[in-house]
Amino acid sequence: MQKSVALAYVLWFFLGYLGIHRMYCGRVGSGVAMLALTVFGALTMGIFVGHILMLIVGIWWLIDLFLTAKMAGFPLR
Repeated sequence: MQKSVALAYVLWFFLGYLGIHRMYCGRVGSGVAMLALTVFGALTMGIFVGHILMLIVGIWWLIDLFLTAKMAGFPLR
């Protein structure tokens, strides 16, 4: 079922680091993985591991800028 692309991008912009936009688009597994990386990254920010995890989430968030429309069901050519 097609989701609202506009809402998917609003969720991506404001809550993307938590994976909420992926869960909205039906990609629950990867959304939960993104959420887990963010939580563990925030909890381990005092050591170097947290910075690496947050960097991974940040890169993933930027890549999703280009993938969100397709995940929401927008027909791309």
